[in-house]
Amino acid sequence: MSYLERTLAWWVRRRILGGLKKLRRREFFPFALIFVVLTGFTTTLSIMNYLNFIINISFLQSMLILQLFLSLAMIVSGLLIGKIKNLFIYFLIPILIFGATTIFFLFFDWNYLSPIFSLIKLSFFLIWLVISTISLFFLTLYFFTSFPKKIITLGMPKEHIFFGYIIKIVLLISIPIYIYIILRFSIGSLILGSFGILNSIIVYLLIKRAPKKFEETPSIVNFATAVGFFNVIAFYHLLVSFSSTSRTITSVILDISVVFIVILYLVQSLTMRISETPTRLEPHENPVIFQSRLYFTDRLKSTFGERGLIIMVLGLALGYHMVILDSFFIIKIPGLQLFFTQNLELLAIYHRIYLLFTFMITIFAILSFRFSKRFKEFMLDKYTLKQVIRYIGGFFSKQEEGITPFEYGVKAVKDKIGENVKKWSNKWQKSIKNIMNTDLDSDKKRIDEDTQQKE
Repeated sequence: MSYLERTLAWWVRRRILGGLKKLRRREFFPFALIFVVLTGFTTTLSIMNYLNFIINISFLQSMLILQLFLSLAMIVSGLLIGKIKNLFIYFLIPILIFGATTIFFLFFDWNYLSPIFSLIKLSFFLIWLVISTISLFFLTLYFFTSFPKKIITLGMPKEHIFFGYIIKIVLLISIPIYIYIILRFSIGSLILGSFGILNSIIVYLLIKRAPKKFEETPSIVNFATAVGFFNVIAFYHLLVSFSSTSRTITSVILDISVVFIVILYLVQSLTMRISETPTRLEPHENPVIFQSRLYFTDRLKSTFGERGLIIMVLGLALGYHMVILDSFFIIKIPGLQLFFTQNLELLAIYHRIYLLFTFMITIFAILSFRFSKRFKEFMLDKYTLKQVIRYIGGFFSKQEEGITPFEYGVKAVKDKIGENVKKWSNKWQKSIKNIMNTDLDSDKKRIDEDTQQKE
């Protein structure tokens, strides 16, 4: 594996796959297990129903209603237990809530077409779209201020937009597509097409002018690159939003996969510890002071608690997953078709609403960058070559205690190995002692038996 591949793999592990490790912690694992088992079961049933296997449609609808109830139970649990320290109470409250919810579901006859269910599904649909769009936007921002980006663009002029020509070509191609959408003569098509054209022009001008303003605003190149790639991703949603691809099982599975990626990213982001570097470093700490990042999630964590937020994310994702399966395989959500072409599948509507959120986020981000000094500082490179050199050199520079971080690490590994060797030695000594004691007991028993026979 090349250095570039290893760097990208490191970023993916740090930003996305790290969430998988966090979900295996004991305070999250039961909720993650419920999510995986339930989504896997209902997805399998829905696909079997779509492929015309013999599936009782009433049973499938009941499972989807149960999933909707449990998603609400998970959200309520997250709201209540987010700041609880006692693990017994932490798990007792969700058990009671899930148990009461299941009993409530079993003892009543629920009408699957009830308006209240449609309202709940619509809420899950819109809330998760907002969460996933914002998450993808920040994931893009973080990548283009990260160390892997610094490696990828090594040797490139600082004022150069990474793949700028491709971004501009995609933006130019999208304009006639938006014009075609406007000609579909529906309210949603008119709004989507008009915003799309305006957004493409604004982002194109940003990409074109950013290199010229680099000396004045150094972070504008990173910002323009991130916004450009964010809109390149939106181009995929544009193509799928009016094609037959949005009505295939492949599209459903792809969207469900995106849900899992967003969950892992959010879990990883919500559990990251961001703090300033202390004035006096410990021997194992590095002297490089990287620029601190500002997280909106810090305020959410202080309000609901880290655990509560993660459980609520799982609950929202569980509800949104139910909406995908319900609307694609069974019925449509009333109300959404009022703003879009009649008989348009939900996943096509999903991609169009995603585009609208993309436009709003892009415009808001550009305005924030224009007027916010903090946002401009946020978009500066978090890692420079000078910092990397200092980071590596810090492993071999002595601190006040007279020991380098490298020597500290070697000593820690040595102590760990010595501790493990000692444990294995004690284990073997104990095993040998048990065997010897067993043999002595056997010999003693045999001697006693021989003595008794002679007597």
